[in-house]
Amino acid sequence: MIMFEDKVYDFEEIEKKIQNNVIDDRDKRFMIEALRAIFYADDGVTVASGALELLLVNDTYASILGVEGSNLIGRTTTSLVEKGIFEKSVAEMAIKTKRQKTVVQNQNNGKTVLNTAKPIFNEDGEVHRVVSTIRDMPMLKDLYDDLLKQKKLLEGYKQTLRIQSKRNMGEIIAESDKMRDVIRFAEKVATNDSAVLILGESGVGKGIIADLIHTISIRSENHKVSINCGAIPEQLLESELFGYCRGAFTGANREGKIGLIEAAEGGTVILDEIGELPMSLQPKLLTFLETGEISKVGSTDTKKVDSRIIAITNKDLEKMVKGGNFREDLYYRLNVIPIEIPPLRERREDIIPLILLFLNKCNRKNGYDKTMAPEMLEKMQNYDWPGNIRQLRNMIERLVILSSGSEITVSDLRNAELKNDTQIMIEEIDWPVQLGEITQNIEEGYIKKAMSKGGSIREAAKLLGISPSMLYRKMNR
Repeated sequence: MIMFEDKVYDFEEIEKKIQNNVIDDRDKRFMIEALRAIFYADDGVTVASGALELLLVNDTYASILGVEGSNLIGRTTTSLVEKGIFEKSVAEMAIKTKRQKTVVQNQNNGKTVLNTAKPIFNEDGEVHRVVSTIRDMPMLKDLYDDLLKQKKLLEGYKQTLRIQSKRNMGEIIAESDKMRDVIRFAEKVATNDSAVLILGESGVGKGIIADLIHTISIRSENHKVSINCGAIPEQLLESELFGYCRGAFTGANREGKIGLIEAAEGGTVILDEIGELPMSLQPKLLTFLETGEISKVGSTDTKKVDSRIIAITNKDLEKMVKGGNFREDLYYRLNVIPIEIPPLRERREDIIPLILLFLNKCNRKNGYDKTMAPEMLEKMQNYDWPGNIRQLRNMIERLVILSSGSEITVSDLRNAELKNDTQIMIEEIDWPVQLGEITQNIEEGYIKKAMSKGGSIREAAKLLGISPSMLYRKMNR
């Protein structure tokens, strides 16, 4: 319906008047004005047949496309797509769905247009015509570019939040310059899909950096699968990594099984202790890294899998290559982006924050509220920690459990020195010491722990391997 000269017109009514040849002057003026409004509009207008052949084209449409209007009549919208004038035919989309369609698309002349197509149906409910309009929107491209920038900025914010969230959970301590450099590099690496090789001594936190890379990458929405190459027997490792097909070997699942690499589709596979990967499996891993294809045990078929590999090792792979214990081609394929984690003795600024982190965790775990004496913090910061963060964490846990007071002091080291890996710290204790007192303090710590776990003298005695009466005497003493 449309108003013209104080009269409401119905196009179906006009159509019937034309067919019956009973149009008056006023109706003629309306038709002329309506056609002018359409064909002199700022928007491009076309009418196509049900076969997508262009029947009517206004000058604006031809101008936006950058072609002569006479060259468009009789051509199909699909031919314009084939010529690269449009990315897709919106009229064709409208015919297929029998619904109005609107898209934003780019033309080969650099213009960005808003294209809308509306189907017109005949009496049988079939699409008879398609009326299309296009609008040249020079601002739309700028808006689209701005939208992309905002999207990238938003993704940057999300990445920052993921990093901050991980740090807030206490999983990352980076007060030293060396460790901050590692974190910054890991954040940069996370934005691509290249293989990563994380190197460093045992206990430095290589797994945490691997987790960080996955967490802040675009793959974080998908699975992260970790496997220790040195913890699984060689005969089982291949099927764990690559899976096996039905009937591959005796005792296997009847339906077969997907491997961990395939299970991480779209995500990340973390291969810990990659230096322990058997030579027999190294070619298969190399094939996956180069082609993205895997083959299950018992099958000759290959399958494309989109999983990123992060390898971890505390071994000198380059030395292993020279010794013939690791394939050179696999080493270079893994070593695309190497990240070396410095040992704790080279980042002493991280030691006290780590101590406080582990102390807090251990307190919560055991229901304590213990603190660390300043001289104790200083002594531990000056220690080299050959076992790195793992050794430090274990030491803190022992100190929390075995110390008798609410404040952990240097004297408590006597009770915590239960293993050879902390022998150096024993040498730093002030001598002389009372061996009987040390033994008694150790017993006291274990008795407290056993009572906490067992809940009664009888159960605690079982945990300690002594009789309830002996435990009772020790507790009285």
